[in-house]
Amino acid sequence: MVSPFLINRMASCMLIFAFAAAFSSLRAQYFNVDEIEGPVCIVQDSATGNPATLSPEISQYNIVVTDGLAHIKLTQLFVNHFTGVNDIVYVFPLPYEAAVHAMSMEYDSMLYKAEIFEKQEAQQIYDSMVSAGAIAALLLQDRPNVFQQRLANIPTGDSAFVQLELSMPLKYNDSFWELSIPTMVGERYQSAGASPVPSSGRLWNPPADRSGQGLQINVLIQTGFLISNLNSPTHPFNITQTGQSREILLKRSVIEEGDNLDMPYNQTALLHSAQTYPNKDFVLRFSRAQSDINYSLASFYEPSLSKGYFALNIFPDDSLFSGDRPDLEIILLIDISGSQGGWPLSKEKEIGNAILDKLKSTDRLSVLSFNTSVGWAFGNTTPVEASAANIERARNYINGLRSGGGTDLLSGVQAALSAPATSEHERYFVFLTDGFITNEDAIFEEIKNHPSNPTIFTFGAGNNLNRYFLEQSAAIGNGYATEITYNEDAGTLVDNAWQKIESPQLKNITVQFSGTGIHDLIMPLGTNLYVGSPVEMYGTYITGGPQIVQIKGYRDGSEVIIAETIELAQTLNCNRVIPKIWAKQLIEQLSNDEGTTQQHKDTIIELSITHQVLSKYTAFLAINPVPVDESNSISGDFINATPARQDHTRVAGAFQLRIEEGFLTLQFTADTRFLELKIFDCKGRLIYSLASSEIQNTRLVKWDGILSDGTRLRSGNYIARIRTDRGIITRRFTWNK
Repeated sequence: MVSPFLINRMASCMLIFAFAAAFSSLRAQYFNVDEIEGPVCIVQDSATGNPATLSPEISQYNIVVTDGLAHIKLTQLFVNHFTGVNDIVYVFPLPYEAAVHAMSMEYDSMLYKAEIFEKQEAQQIYDSMVSAGAIAALLLQDRPNVFQQRLANIPTGDSAFVQLELSMPLKYNDSFWELSIPTMVGERYQSAGASPVPSSGRLWNPPADRSGQGLQINVLIQTGFLISNLNSPTHPFNITQTGQSREILLKRSVIEEGDNLDMPYNQTALLHSAQTYPNKDFVLRFSRAQSDINYSLASFYEPSLSKGYFALNIFPDDSLFSGDRPDLEIILLIDISGSQGGWPLSKEKEIGNAILDKLKSTDRLSVLSFNTSVGWAFGNTTPVEASAANIERARNYINGLRSGGGTDLLSGVQAALSAPATSEHERYFVFLTDGFITNEDAIFEEIKNHPSNPTIFTFGAGNNLNRYFLEQSAAIGNGYATEITYNEDAGTLVDNAWQKIESPQLKNITVQFSGTGIHDLIMPLGTNLYVGSPVEMYGTYITGGPQIVQIKGYRDGSEVIIAETIELAQTLNCNRVIPKIWAKQLIEQLSNDEGTTQQHKDTIIELSITHQVLSKYTAFLAINPVPVDESNSISGDFINATPARQDHTRVAGAFQLRIEEGFLTLQFTADTRFLELKIFDCKGRLIYSLASSEIQNTRLVKWDGILSDGTRLRSGNYIARIRTDRGIITRRFTWNK
């Protein structure tokens, strides 16, 4: 049996990590988040007057996963290739459930560490910095899963490193934990009443792939439970025991010297080396073996405040959900808009047919489709008997669907919810869509305020999905969301979701703790507990130690009680991100409650600033520089390169780096003392080093490309890491021998 102390360490006692997402950008005065298409930046090139694309040079994803939580550091190398652009804005996705709790930028051997401000105040300060020609960085949340990063006054040809830190809960289903990271921002349909989207109506799908050397994903998994079935349905990985990959983890800064990798079970997943990678959501899953402890707990206690925070998942035994399947009424809504073209629509047809196969003659059925208009299999929304003839009619309708048009999801949802209840059957609404719309809140309000209190199950099929919409609409609708990627069997995933529908649920779930010191308890939006799902909760407490958690629900009208004894931390530990995860959960709960209003704005701002967690009403602003040294360098650890697009000279204030006449030349100013040069290849391997003790003139360092073994450096793209008495600077360069 795993000790309570070990369980208590699972969530965030682990390491520091790094990862970067794909971005897009537009100069501020031209910017509209809903126009973004894929993992590129778009800036207005003042030299030509035309928009120009710009991708991040490198995206690095270092992720540490524990039993129920993931901790991520996002690091990206950004290079300004354009003239006359002093305010670059680029847009990128993040997991909607993640608490973003740090942002920093390194430029010209100076580190700019961000603080939380109210959004309007942060914007005003940043704009003044842009006008003054000062260096600054601003991070904003446009949507729960779409963010924008702004960089002020990065000179043409120069580079900056941007780093974010975030922590998030994993999704649990049927003994599997799932980590999903969006890698691009998809174009969204212009929804009625939402902000205008000039590009709406244009059929669009994400680019097929991206540069392999520009993407790195490293995942370390450490738990107190046996890990099995570690796999990714989306990306190719090498999977090893962590001990075998320790040197790689150190080299890529996933771990540091002295970090303990002493959890009972651990594995490492490293993205294959390849020329290109599929540009789609990254998904990683692993199973949590059964054990004597049917919960996972992470808690943090701050003695100076006499207050603690916890994140808790309790896993009920599947035997609690046994019973007879009731007669069902299924209202099936299928997205046939242009973004579903190709294999996503084929998957939707597989899902629809798999659901039809599960119906009994005593069930009832209605099938609708939508794009810019709504269609019906049976002439209207009224459910019909699931007879053999009606099943065949529904099957022919589904198989004959074709994609095209826009995603008017609100009209589709309204049509589905208007279906008259014709019997005492247990009713479920099943939505099949990628969710790329601009009016999520309006649909959430429609579900939340509908008098029938509908139960919603969602299925998303696509390489890039609006998981925020899929998960949140299912949560508000007291149901469950299923996301399906290209390589996955739709029938298997439908089987899993259907088991939740046909097994008796525990309804009207309530939770009580044995002590009186539990406060601010945050529970899921839904009150139904389905087979294979956990009871997930977050809260604060005054006194740690043992607590009995009692969960009460009703199955077929009979009371069911689940009880577990947990041990909350009583002393300071290393789970410092738990208060931030709790704050993020409360912010999301308040945001859901206020809907399209701003009635909780002041409370959300206070939570955001107090816990340094980004929200829709706040922003991270970095304006105060401090010198970079070994302890705070972003670039010092970030040594993996991407191919250069062109030769150019980098000017970094203290020195110049240039390639001329077969030499790499570093020319330093009088107030800067050269200490060391290291050259790395595109895979992050050290291939040459030069110390100040080996040369005579430390103001003008010239290297002819001759390596230690006497051979000459091959033509290609490299990273130069220069250490001076002013700090560490990393520069990319192209060498032609």
